[in-house]
This record gives sequence, structure tokens and C-alpha cells, in this order.
Amino acid sequence: MLSDCLKRFNIALKKFKETYPRPEWTEEFKSSLVNDYSFYSARIEDEKLQYGYTIRFLNGELVKKGKMKSLLDVSNHKDVLESVINRYDTFELSETTIKEIHRDLMSSELAWEVDFKPHLVGEYRNVPTIGYREPFFENKEYVPHYNLGMVMSSYINMFIGRFENIDNSKNESHLITVLAYFHNKFLNKIHPFADGNGRVCRIIMGTILMKNNCPPIFVKITSDEDRFDYISKIVDCEKIKSDVPLIELLSNGMSEYLEERILSAN
Repeated sequence: MLSDCLKRFNIALKKFKETYPRPEWTEEFKSSLVNDYSFYSARIEDEKLQYGYTIRFLNGELVKKGKMKSLLDVSNHKDVLESVINRYDTFELSETTIKEIHRDLMSSELAWEVDFKPHLVGEYRNVPTIGYREPFFENKEYVPHYNLGMVMSSYINMFIGRFENIDNSKNESHLITVLAYFHNKFLNKIHPFADGNGRVCRIIMGTILMKNNCPPIFVKITSDEDRFDYISKIVDCEKIKSDVPLIELLSNGMSEYLEERILSAN
């Protein structure tokens, strides 16, 4: 039996597609979806970003210079996301496409939160990496760098298998379940790159949404509280060795976004 949160998502997605059929999307409407997705994804990494200010910048409006590094970073995020989802119908997940996304996203020094490592742009990290989560949570050590080639090769096949068998009538193969699995394995277990892992992960998620007749949408992350809740759910998944906390966060958060879009049309 389908869980309540996934039922809610199915209903919201159906109504959204009836309200906004994809063939009728204007460039402005599509851009608004991509802008929102880019902001919510980037806000997880950068607490300085403010929603209204950033959206105005992405829409080409003049803004003050103060936060230009953050704004240029999210603008690049948007450009890469838009480039990938514009060819979603031919997108195929592979180590090559993942590295290409990282190369496009992280080629500028401005995109890096850690020291810029040009030799690792579009390449797996060659050093151990720890996710620093203190003081609220324990730090996380990811897959050793010397095992990345083998681990990524193995997981790519598992990811593809799940992406190719999405069925929104079943809990275990639902689109959100599959995305949560990919998110937790790619980002919170493997963490293949020296920086930019979260942004690469969410760009791929946005593309998989489009391939499955769903707009590129994400949980609304506009405050430190939203960001903390997102990280908390990831940690909860690790503690109980289950994707359910993230499935619930994604399905309810994305449903809320769809429902708000539907209401705005009335």
C-alpha cells in the first residue's frame, strides 16, 4: 500500500500537470521553476543567500554588489541545471555525465567552498574527505578516495536499474523513493568529489524528475531552519539505515511546492 506522503505527491503532481501541461510552458514559467530549484539547492550550501534578492538577480535585475560571489555561484548552478534538463530526454547517467556536470559546475574558483583544486574539476577526489556537521551532529567520513573508482562503477549500475524501473504506484519503486536512495548513496555515502557534491547530486535529481514527467522541483529551503531540517533528515536516515525520513521530507516538501503553484493559477 502506498504511503500517505507518496499519495499526496501523486495527487499534487497529477493536478499540477493538468493545470500546467508541459507543452504549454512558457519560457518565463520554465525559468521560474529552474530559478526556484537552483535557489533551494544553493541555499543548502550558502546561508548568505536570500530568496527574493537571488531570484531578482537570476531574472536579470540589478542588485547590490555585496553578495556577488554567492549570486554568481547560484547563477552558474542555474545555467548548468538548465543546460542538463533542456536535454533531459537524451540524458543517460554514467560516470562520464556525472563528471561533465561537475566540470561545468565547478570550473570557476568562485564555485568552490574549499580551496580551489583545478586538477580535480571533473575528477574524483584524491584525498580523504570528512563531512563536518558539528556541533549539532557527528562528522561523517565518506568512501575512501582510493576506492572511488570501483564504488562509483558499482553504484552507477544500481542507480540506472532503479531509474529505469520507476513506478509511482509502489513505495519501493516510486520516483521519490528512488531519488532519496540516489541522494543518500551518492551524497552521503560516496561523496565522490572534493567539492560540489550536493549541487551535482541535485542537478541529476532535477533531470531525473524531468525524465519522469515531473517538473524540476525541490523542498523549499529559504532559511537556516529549513536547512537544518534537511540535514537532520539525512542524519536520521544514517542512524536508522533507512531512506524513509528523506522520502517523507522530499515528498511532503515537493507536494507543498506543487500545491502552492496550483493555487497561484486560480
